[in-house]
Amino acid sequence: MLLAGGNRWSVRYALSAVLFVLGYGAVSGVAAELNVLLILVDDLRPALGCYGDPLAKTPQIDRFATTARRFDRAYCQQAVCGPSRTALLTGRLPDHTTVWHNRNSFRTVQPDLITLPQLFRLHGWHCVSLGKVFSGDARELDPISWSVPEVLRKPEWKSAVLRADLQRGKGQPFECADVADEVYADGGLATAAVEQLRHSASGQQPFFLAVGFFKPHLPFNAPARYWDLHRREDFLSADPTARPVNAPELAFADHLELAGYRDVPSDERVGAATAAELRHGYYACVSYVDAQIGRLLQGLEDLRLQDSTIVVLLGDHGYGLGEAGRWCKDTNFELDTRIPLLLRVPGQRYPGKETRGLLESVDLYPTLAELAGLQASGPLDGRSFAAAVFDPEAPGREVALSQFSRPFRSGTPQVMGYSIRSDAQRYTRWIDWATKGQLAEELYDYAGVESSQQLSGGLVEHTNLAGLPGWSEVRRQMSERLDLELSERVRPLALPESAEPGRRRRKGAVLE
Repeated sequence: MLLAGGNRWSVRYALSAVLFVLGYGAVSGVAAELNVLLILVDDLRPALGCYGDPLAKTPQIDRFATTARRFDRAYCQQAVCGPSRTALLTGRLPDHTTVWHNRNSFRTVQPDLITLPQLFRLHGWHCVSLGKVFSGDARELDPISWSVPEVLRKPEWKSAVLRADLQRGKGQPFECADVADEVYADGGLATAAVEQLRHSASGQQPFFLAVGFFKPHLPFNAPARYWDLHRREDFLSADPTARPVNAPELAFADHLELAGYRDVPSDERVGAATAAELRHGYYACVSYVDAQIGRLLQGLEDLRLQDSTIVVLLGDHGYGLGEAGRWCKDTNFELDTRIPLLLRVPGQRYPGKETRGLLESVDLYPTLAELAGLQASGPLDGRSFAAAVFDPEAPGREVALSQFSRPFRSGTPQVMGYSIRSDAQRYTRWIDWATKGQLAEELYDYAGVESSQQLSGGLVEHTNLAGLPGWSEVRRQMSERLDLELSERVRPLALPESAEPGRRRRKGAVLE
């Protein structure tokens, strides 16, 4: 198998050479049975020291990054939990699973689809899921993908410890409690994950262990020691709070996740002090998760599994912290769609070696399959980026595709926004789902300052260029490229007229 883009190296050849040195033999024929540790972090934008974020305090992930390939331009398919995780774990675009909402189910329309962990399970791996992997809701678990029942959350893993009114609405949007790490959910999850590694190390099968950490998802609750790592004054941001000029209303989330928490206005327009406290809480949660990931990776080393285990660490989608007047996710903007991604193959060390090739989260499925010597049993929308694991100069995609539906609810969309990210621009088109007629366009350029700027958290758009005469040619080129991308990659499923795409049903009732 030749590498994408005509690279002169074969991934199988390169990996075979590595494994030969380690004593695992060649990959050709029978795959060397490497373990897989997949670490998913909820709502994690590249707020990490290894990605250059000056506010981040993440020594454990930064240390791991010195031994892994860092992917600087990875993008999710849809910037919200359920659809993004379904895409990366199925290798299929949202339009091919009809998972455009957290309550949608790919099994409703694709009952025989083989997921990434299921592929490994069918080839002899012992597959275990701990924490938030497919979803944070028990209704979206997928038992057939795993060797044993998924553990989403244990009763002793607390989301909050100071609130007495846990059943009354969302409560406070942050919490700082002087408690041990294991009191909150991610500390307990890390302990369980290390114990699972210990159990797997004594087994006879290779393992595929997926660990899904809950933070930094709202509410921003973390032990006090992680709040104390940061100074509140560092989060009194001077970043612009105005929405991008000329951007259509469709570009902005119609589901306001932060709204509804105590003392947060319904339009999410919080004051400077509250904004600083929220940002402080987010980064405290990132530091807290960093420490738990450090415990997990140390457990891998202590059990001498690091030389037989592929390790992947990524966020499910990006996040906004008040930049350009937006909080959380649910858009096609850069902060929401860009994700951190680190990947380490046994025997490879990549200090300071990042790759800037564009890739999508659907590309993870074929990449891990190729690295393990497995062949997917059905069609995939992703493309392996295994070449870049060994060569940071290997070409990535020409454009990365993301999308978001409006309104954000289960069932068939009314409007869809398709967005492509090229090397220097982003073009987004909003269409009426039923007629496919165009409703609005957006164009942003990241190479200059006319429509975007670099802030501490990443690139932030400030002006939509789509209607400006000086950008008509770029708009035309990007529009044609989106046409090509949609025609070649996006083919909505042909469903019976009576079917409601992707909606879960239980006891005859639709679950919203």
